[in-house]
Amino acid sequence: MQETTNPMTQAPVNTMLWRMAAPISLGMLSTFLFQIVDTYFVGKLGSAELAALAFSSPAFLLFLSVFMGLSVGVSAVVAKTIGAGDRTLASGLTMVSLALALFLSVAFGYGAYIIMVPMFTALGAAPDILPMVETYMGILYFSFPFLMLGIIGSGAARAIGITKETEIIFGIAGVINLIFDYLLIFGIGPFPELGLAGAAWATAMSFVFIFVGVMIILARHGLIRFGPMPGALSGLREILRFSVPTVSMQILIPATGMFTTYLLAGYGSEAVAAFGVASRIEALALTGIFAVSMAVTPFVAQNFGAGEHDRIDTAVIFAGKASVYLGVLLFVILALLGPSVARIFSDDPDVVRFVGLYFRIVAVSYGFQGIVNVTVAVFNGLQMPGTALKLMGIRTFFIVFPFLFVGSLLGQWWILIALTVGNVLAAVLAARLMRGSQKKWNRPIADASPWADIRKDVVGLFQRK
Repeated sequence: MQETTNPMTQAPVNTMLWRMAAPISLGMLSTFLFQIVDTYFVGKLGSAELAALAFSSPAFLLFLSVFMGLSVGVSAVVAKTIGAGDRTLASGLTMVSLALALFLSVAFGYGAYIIMVPMFTALGAAPDILPMVETYMGILYFSFPFLMLGIIGSGAARAIGITKETEIIFGIAGVINLIFDYLLIFGIGPFPELGLAGAAWATAMSFVFIFVGVMIILARHGLIRFGPMPGALSGLREILRFSVPTVSMQILIPATGMFTTYLLAGYGSEAVAAFGVASRIEALALTGIFAVSMAVTPFVAQNFGAGEHDRIDTAVIFAGKASVYLGVLLFVILALLGPSVARIFSDDPDVVRFVGLYFRIVAVSYGFQGIVNVTVAVFNGLQMPGTALKLMGIRTFFIVFPFLFVGSLLGQWWILIALTVGNVLAAVLAARLMRGSQKKWNRPIADASPWADIRKDVVGLFQRK
């Protein structure tokens, strides 16, 4: 059934993107709060437990990224179907996507559990840290299917413009995690004192809540249905064709964190613990930029399906500028408050010093990192996942990894400089690829100067009375 109105293709572009990005940002904020809350409470247990959590984080993000990539594919394909006016096919695509997510999450979770010891040993986990890593991740691996089904479901909901309801579910889940972290880690009241395992069980409980809540939302909006689903299996092939590069691309993101952790392990467990604290604060801080890019993909996909190319041009400009402005704001805040925030999680002076320097160096490049994220999101929305994967592949293997390796030979602080330089060069590459794509489509923004537009905004801001 075709809807008479569709705000994704008719509402003002900037308004619609803000309307989508705001709840996505809140939902992502609560998702990253899982890790922030865990870091805070586990930090009270000691540096060894904090280091175990730091080793666990990249593995968790690696697993999560597979399904975030699949979610991007589902969101883009379902959104294009909605843009073309076929809601019945959209519900069929949602159902087969959920079935695929269930199979993959169970298989990957079990496989990761089997290879857990050699994997974390290869990452550099010391013998005294390894048992704690096993305890934490062993529980999470078997609870991942609940979270992954929730992520895929929220991607389908985002494709039809439903963001507020799903993000409320993720927000409540964050509160659940916080409460049971406190109760189970320290054994408050009738609850047992489980230490690091308590943090894992609290997170697992929040995953179950996410699954139940998202499934209810999908059912209310007609995306869960049983019976004949014509075109769904052929649509699954389209999702897989789209998701293979998006999954590969998403895996590259935590791969950088894992490689950085491996290099820092050579400087001791304190350096790994400090990087774990910094990276979790960073993930929380970047939610605004991530939310803009996540809103862009379904928006561009729906308007691409509807042939609204002028709206896509406007979205590209809006998202790029928003990423730059948010990046500058984050640098100012974190460069000033980084050490103070670090003291919330650890009283180790080496950890606090590392985190403070991390944000004075790496946060400079957050705006550039945002440009890369937005460019990837636009290419995914334009049904060009191969180009997005090309960008992320070059960024990871030919820019960031070589710089990180060279930096590690010079000292741990040079690793941070390498991350910054990698983000800047990747943004330059992203801008070139986007401009080339727009010229190929013969779009007028191919010859536009984004920096001139930003300069105009800044001048206008200071000229206001």
